[in-house]
Formats: sequence, structure tokens, C-alpha cells
Amino acid sequence: MNKIFKLILFAFFIGGILPAHGKGPKYIFYFIGDGMGFSHVEATQLYLEATQSARNLLFLDFPVTSHATTYSADSRITDSAAAATALATGIKTSNGTSGMDSARTHALTAISRQLQNEGRQIGIITTVSIDHATPAGFYASQPDRELYYAIGKQAAESGFDFFGGSSLLQPRNNSNPEDTDLYTYFRQNGYTVCAGPEDYRKAASTGKMVLLYDTVGTRHTPYEIDRKPEELSLKDLTEACINRFMQNPKQGFFMMIEGGTIDFAGHSNDAATAIKETIGLDDAVRVAYDFYLKHPKETLIIVTADHETGGMGLGIHDKSLPVGILQHQKASEENLSNILKNAPATTWDDMKTVLKEQLGLWEYIPVSYSEEANLMRIFESTFIARNSQDVTSLYNTVNALTNAVVTLVNQKARIGWTSGNHTGVVVPVYAIGAGQEQFSGRLDNTDIPNNIRKLTGIK
Repeated sequence: MNKIFKLILFAFFIGGILPAHGKGPKYIFYFIGDGMGFSHVEATQLYLEATQSARNLLFLDFPVTSHATTYSADSRITDSAAAATALATGIKTSNGTSGMDSARTHALTAISRQLQNEGRQIGIITTVSIDHATPAGFYASQPDRELYYAIGKQAAESGFDFFGGSSLLQPRNNSNPEDTDLYTYFRQNGYTVCAGPEDYRKAASTGKMVLLYDTVGTRHTPYEIDRKPEELSLKDLTEACINRFMQNPKQGFFMMIEGGTIDFAGHSNDAATAIKETIGLDDAVRVAYDFYLKHPKETLIIVTADHETGGMGLGIHDKSLPVGILQHQKASEENLSNILKNAPATTWDDMKTVLKEQLGLWEYIPVSYSEEANLMRIFESTFIARNSQDVTSLYNTVNALTNAVVTLVNQKARIGWTSGNHTGVVVPVYAIGAGQEQFSGRLDNTDIPNNIRKLTGIK
């Protein structure tokens, strides 16, 4: 075999294992289920099996399933800012820090920024505000995750092609009211800012975009359990970003897509809402998977989490696990608190009717005499005597009766919680597509962006 023929064979072999455009996947989807642990995933799968057996969580069928450690530079239990920094840059940092080293002395470089420099389009999508901890890890460098104005300003200066989420938490600089508001600043930096689907439909089909639920500082898009069909979902945002990017594919794209409200529901220990949010994340994954089927040799999809929230446990009291009864909960704990507060319920019988409608208690979920007596006592304290204390979690405050009935429904589903905060357990990692084998085995969260670097040839 002559030398030239050997070179031709080698080139053919390399061409067969790498995507046609060059080294590594051309299209990268990086899904982060904020707070999504293995128990959240399993509870959701059990729920689907109990309520709609034709569907499973799609990412459970990905060929690579592994797990990752999540600890930060200064704690075995990370916060979202440190976790996002690790997932974005491949370097650990201290809790509360976005995109900087653990000493908060210098900025770190995110994989999103490096891929942008390679000519790829970059999309940052979330169900929470675009200046929240997880999205911020991919474009911002700030010593404190709560410097929302400074973080939002860095988003506008990033040059990233698409941002999607609920809103901005601090569009005005509280330290200097004379500074430009961030929505204006985005526009000054070449972005079209759209609030809701109607605005989006009127916008140009190309160019840099910020697509938000609203511009009044809403903390998150509507929970899936509460969302009306016309309201923005994670799936909608993902579709919008892909459609814009494929108008001019250039060198490909990188999209970070966060199911941020899984975490919010976990902090509230609201199992039904957490499950519906996990399904919402899977809906967005399905959009990416449909894209993958059209570009299988050029696409990589990764699904993981930044940490677990709530210490969700499956199986309390006995060996049954009737997760399907959660289908009767019609509202998130956050929304249910307002429903009960505004309900025309002046007697316990009136309130029982509302609870039957909203949670299926008594009608579908049995309630014992002692359990009802306890709920009646809390009702009288909350709405008659008005001397009960509200219950506060990290992102939510609800009245005592709401917390009691959601807790009871959790218990009836045999789901327990160890915490209202993050935990230190490993989180799942799922992958399919070009380079999927790089994400097998026991990982650390820093391995994920570093492996993307290896696949794409970034130093």
C-alpha cells in the first residue's frame, strides 16, 4: 500500500467519525435542570407512567447516562452561582460568585464566550430571569450573584445572539438612578426586546433578540402547572431560538437552556409543581431532539443539573408510591396561596369545596378525621382568627393553610423532603449525539465544559 493511498484512507476514516463541518459538534444544546436530582427525575417518570403511559421522559432514553458531583470551592453544598460557574467555565468558585475565581479577584472564561469567539451563535434561555445565577454564569463576571444591574449590563454587552426568560430583576441601577435602564441599554447594544409571544411575532426574524415573559421584573415564567396555553414556556423559547439561529447557521450554535423553576418548586417542597417543571424541561429537550434527528452527526445534547434541591425522597410511611395522585393538584403552592386567600370561603365547608377543586382532597385523595381536624384548625387560625404565621421558603411566602394542604398531598403521594435548600448529592448527566461518549462515567460538574472544549478543539 503506497503512502498516498494510506493518507486517503486515514482522511476517509477521520471524515467518518467527525461532523462534516470540522472538529466536534456544530450544534450544542446544554440543558440544566436547576435543582433536578435523581429523585425528581424518577418521580416524574413514575408520574408519567401513572397518568399518561404513552410518554416517558425522553432524556432517560439517551445512550449515555452518568452522574456528576456538584460541590463548590468553599462548600460541599453548592449554590447556583458557583455551580453555574463550574458548568460554564470548568473551574470551581465560591458560593455566591458568578463567573469569577474563588477569591473573586479575576474573571473566568465561559465555554459560551469561547464558542462565540469561534463564530458560533449563542443562546441563553431560562424559565427564570435572564440575570439569575445560572444564566449569569455563562456571560457575567461578578463577585456577588445579587448584583443584578451589573449582571444584566454584562448580558447586554455580551453580544450573545439570543436571551430568553421571564424578565430582568433589576433593570434600573438603584445606586445611580441616572444610569440607563437595562431594556434601553439592550436596545442600544443592538437587541430587539420583546415582551411575550405577540411582540415576538411582530419582530424581525433575524438579529440579536431578548425574548421575555414581561418587562416588569417577574421572577419566573408561569409554572407549567399554572401556565395558560398562550403563555411563554421553555419549549417556546427553545423553538424561537432555534428558528432564529437556523436563518443563518454560520459556524453552528451553542444554547444553554435552564429549567430554573424546578429549583423554585424544590425550595417550596412542592412535588406536583416540581414534577410538572421537569416535564416542561423534557418538552424543551424534545425540541432539541427533533433537531438532532435532522442533524445527527453534527448535534450534541447534554442534560444535567447544577445541584439537587429539597432532598426529595420517594417512599415514606409504607412501600406504596402513588405519585399519580399529584395529577389532582391544579395549582402551584405559590398560586394556590392566592387562590385560597381570595376564595369566598367564610366557613370550613366552603374551604373544603375549594380544596376539593384545587387538590382533589376527599374526592380523589382520602383525608382522615384527624387530618381534616388539623386542616380545619389551621383554616380557622389563618382565615378566621388571622393569627397564623405565613410560611416562607427561599423564593416564596404562602399562608399556613396552603403549606399544610400541599404538605399533606406530598405525604399522600409518599414523597418526603429533607430540606428546603440545596443538598450535596450527585446529579444526573444524560447525553446523545456527536461526542456523547465524553460524558460517561463519574464526572465532576467542571468536566462537562472541559469535555466540550476537547470536542470542539478549544484550548
